[in-house]
Amino acid sequence: MNFTPNFQPKNIVASIENLVEKGLKVVALAEQSDNWDSVITPIDEFESELGRLTSVNSHLNATMFSDEFNAEYEKTLPIITNFYSDISSNKNLYQAYKNLKNTKLNKQQQHILQESIDGFELSGVGLKGEQSKRFKAIKERLSLLSNKFSKNSLKATNEWTKVVELNELIGYGEVELAKIKIDKGYELNLQMPVYMDVMTYLDNRALREEVYRAYVSRASELGITSADFDNKAVMDEILSLRTEMANILGFDHYAQLSIESKMVESVDQILEFLSNLVGKSKSQAQAELNELAKFAGIELMPWDLGFYSEQLKEQKFDFKKSELTPYFPEQKVLEGLFSTIENLYQVSLHQIDEPSYHDDVRVLEITKNGKLIGKIYLDLYARKDKRGGAWMADYQPLQGQDKPIAFVVCNLNSPSEGKPALFEFDEIVTIFHEFGHALHHVLTKVKYACAAGISGVPWDGVELPSQYMEFFCYERDVVTRMSEHYQTKQTLPDNLYNKLIESKNFQSAMGMLRQCEFSIWDLKTHLSLKDTYKVLTEVRKDTALMPSIKDSRFLNTFGHIFSGGYAAGYFSYKWAEVLAADAYDYVNTQGGIGSQASLDFLHNVLETGGSQEFMASYEAFRGEKPGIEALLKANGITT
Repeated sequence: MNFTPNFQPKNIVASIENLVEKGLKVVALAEQSDNWDSVITPIDEFESELGRLTSVNSHLNATMFSDEFNAEYEKTLPIITNFYSDISSNKNLYQAYKNLKNTKLNKQQQHILQESIDGFELSGVGLKGEQSKRFKAIKERLSLLSNKFSKNSLKATNEWTKVVELNELIGYGEVELAKIKIDKGYELNLQMPVYMDVMTYLDNRALREEVYRAYVSRASELGITSADFDNKAVMDEILSLRTEMANILGFDHYAQLSIESKMVESVDQILEFLSNLVGKSKSQAQAELNELAKFAGIELMPWDLGFYSEQLKEQKFDFKKSELTPYFPEQKVLEGLFSTIENLYQVSLHQIDEPSYHDDVRVLEITKNGKLIGKIYLDLYARKDKRGGAWMADYQPLQGQDKPIAFVVCNLNSPSEGKPALFEFDEIVTIFHEFGHALHHVLTKVKYACAAGISGVPWDGVELPSQYMEFFCYERDVVTRMSEHYQTKQTLPDNLYNKLIESKNFQSAMGMLRQCEFSIWDLKTHLSLKDTYKVLTEVRKDTALMPSIKDSRFLNTFGHIFSGGYAAGYFSYKWAEVLAADAYDYVNTQGGIGSQASLDFLHNVLETGGSQEFMASYEAFRGEKPGIEALLKANGITT
């Protein structure tokens, strides 16, 4: 049993080629077989073996990027894509799967089998001749374009820096200054922790504008970065190929193809859902913006929103966001997170001393009654060679003697000048969110890798466990456990906690509108042949409360859609947020953390993974389908 990832991969092209050759032999035997153990089991086991290698390669390319490794990594993408294309278009294997419907299977197996058959059909198994060849070529090209988009975004982000003097940083406190201190002054960059500080605290409006313009024009023809990193042509080709792929399969557009594998029933259903949220949020959002404009006393521009929002929030609730930060040093935050997980799900979580791919990475073990359940590799800090954002990636599923392993990655500030890393509360919410994903993967009880953890879960269900976890980090007992002033050692006092809760839904309707805008744009850009920026302009007529600057090219680094798997599925965040708010509201009324209801969520949602219809899992936990009332209540939106 290998329970430690190999973070020193050598000859990754040859390794992938050898594994693929082995996989083709596995498939050849499976397509001639007639029972579960000789058809699905060997393929499931092989795909887990291949998945471990591809997961490590992808992970290192995202967290330890180098041109040398990326060049080899890119060579593996067509090999992997072509292998899966060969499997999904293998008519003999497809027939072997269909023949299993006439054998005796348990309910989990029946569900997995039907999902697999549906997957064959959505992957072009029925295509012939030139159509089949073209479909395969499209998938290969898309894998390369996705990596190119991500690489361009990373390099464009890293290319911009600006050295500034201390007198240009009025508004910054010790914590913010520590993040950008260099030998000869201070250096701003476009890494998320630094960028957000500029937008939130920097009094210098001209400098805020300069940083904002650099940020939203990354990887575009307007950016100050190299033209080699312009992603627009990459985006256009991705969208064109997705449309062609959908058309080949008989769909009108890619949004239809995407919806086929999700819980929702149609594009129209989700557009109606999003329009409903826009309608219920817009008037309150406009009132929030009017309040902000009146407070600022100037014509607001995009680089003003974060700064004046923080000032207004400070006035309304009599505290600064930065007042919270000293109370949340990294180690104490993690202790509070771990204890919350332990109390929610009756497990133990602790750090172990084990080497990893970078000194920053913590290795965590989850156990129950002394027995190992799984492992999480936690990579918290921002680095120049690391892709932006936060995510969870699964390395190894529960299979046989192998325990689940997950990677959790964030881009937060690191310790500096003898101080521990101090986290803003929004960053703590992000950590809880990603651990929700990791727990979904690690706590599974499903013994079929293709349906264990997040595998086999529809994309609009994947975000439920992560968004559900977010709610708990606002509870008083949880905040107490994860707060300790790094100097005074005092926990967060009641007056600051109360102000945090009072301000939790500050400008929540504006935030709701923004997320709905992204989701509607994403769907409409995948059901139209129009230029994606023209689609955005049309969508913003209904969702935007203030104009965007003409130089904004933020879509050029929108990795969720162009390299992160959320294409025509960004709505999943809002759809799952309905489930999460409903779930938390229910658990809270039934006793909260440690109650039977919280264990019911574990047993019926986390442990069952993709082994049955996801809504059936939710209803088994909740007793009924969710409504949007809890979501609106959680966001403080009154209708």
